[in-house]
Amino acid sequence: MSNFISLLQKTSSIKRVSILFISSHLIFLSMMLFTFPVINNQIGTKAFDLQSFGYSVSTAESIVNNLNTQTTQLYLFPQLTFLDLLYPLLLALFLSSLLFRFTNVNNKLGRFILIIPFLAMVFDYSENICVILMISKSINLSESFVLLSSSFTILKGTLTSIAWIAILFYSIRWLILIVKEKNNKQLLTKPINLSLIHI
Repeated sequence: MSNFISLLQKTSSIKRVSILFISSHLIFLSMMLFTFPVINNQIGTKAFDLQSFGYSVSTAESIVNNLNTQTTQLYLFPQLTFLDLLYPLLLALFLSSLLFRFTNVNNKLGRFILIIPFLAMVFDYSENICVILMISKSINLSESFVLLSSSFTILKGTLTSIAWIAILFYSIRWLILIVKEKNNKQLLTKPINLSLIHI
C-alpha cells in the first residue's frame, strides 16, 4: 500500500493529473469516434464493452455471428489489444490521482476509495480477455462464461461510476469549504462601523 501511495504522490500534481486526463480522454475519443462506430455498425448493436447493464447468451451469440473477418481484426487490434489496454490504466491513474488530492489516506475509507479505479481497471482487463476469447471463437459461448464476462462489464462500469461520483462529492465539498473560508475572511476584515457603537 505504501508503494501505491508513493505512486499517487508523484502523479497527483495538477500538471500530471491534467496530462492523465487529456491522454486518457483522447484515447476514449478515438474509440468512440473511430473503432466503436465501425464495430457497432457491423454487429447492429453496441459492442460488448459498451453494454453497461450486461448481456445475455443470445446477445453474445448475435454479436459474434455478425462480426466479419475485417471487423473482428479491428476489434482485436487496435481496439482491445491497444486502445483498451492503455485507456483503463490511464483512466485509473487519473481518477485515483485526482481523488488523492481530496481524500485522507490515513483512514481506511480514504485508502479504499483510491483503490476503486484500479479495481475497475482489473475488471476491464478481465472483460477484454473474455471478449477476445469470444470474438476469436476460442471458446464456446456457454451460459456460465457469458455470465462471467457480462459480470466483468457491469462491475467495470459500476466501479468507474462510483469513482466519478466520489470525485463529484469531494469537489462540491471542497468548493463549499472555499466559500466558507472566503466568507469568514471577509467577516474578519470587515471594518467596524463606530457610529453603531453606543457609549
